[in-house]
Amino acid sequence: MTRFDNNETDIRLVRPDDRDYLAFVARIRDQFPSRGGPRQAGEFIGGLVEQAVISIISEQLPLQEERILSWEQRLRNGRHGRLYRELDGVWKIDHESLCVFEVKFTLPDLMSRGNGIKQLNIAQRLLLADGKLKYVLKRLVYVADEPIPILADPEGDYPNGIPTLEITDAFEELGVIWLTTGAISQRAAILELDLPENWTDEETRTGEIYDPEREEWRQYSDVADVKPEEQESPLARALRIAQEKK
Repeated sequence: MTRFDNNETDIRLVRPDDRDYLAFVARIRDQFPSRGGPRQAGEFIGGLVEQAVISIISEQLPLQEERILSWEQRLRNGRHGRLYRELDGVWKIDHESLCVFEVKFTLPDLMSRGNGIKQLNIAQRLLLADGKLKYVLKRLVYVADEPIPILADPEGDYPNGIPTLEITDAFEELGVIWLTTGAISQRAAILELDLPENWTDEETRTGEIYDPEREEWRQYSDVADVKPEEQESPLARALRIAQEKK
């Protein structure tokens, strides 16, 4: 877990194909090769949902390609190193204002507690730290057919809960954008993303995929090591279809 001690410098946003960022990712993979063990089905489905969500948002807002947050920080060994944090979406409103998006495909209980706000707060603090920006707006993006109250706190800044906003809102500091499962299914079809059958059901998201090498794309489509008991699940069928298309 990244620790922050307010000594971050040279804070900037870079593209996902930034050479230094790719080298950083490669080093992490070399250091933690065993991270490929069982992979949650929900993680697989969430990745597909995120692609659909960002596609929908991109039709209404000019999301910028620079969405990898990068900064210099003193490390545990006393040296300074460059660290990175991936943001789901970044909208440059004007020269002094940004809006950052955190997409979460999760369960109602977690949504009601504002799952994803911690990531938004970290991004906001870092982006405002060097004084180049005056405003960083935060947007949770949830997928559900019916919105639910989020973090109603009588003593906080949002006594009636975090407000529901339109995608294009450029004024509220914090808000929730709701997208329906139907909208996600339609966009997934357009993008040719193979969402599992019954992908919105909680039980569809509870299985695991065993993927020891976690290759860049095969981590989502490799079914060679799927556990036998999962072979007939909706997730397994979706994985098989994705693999056959490669």
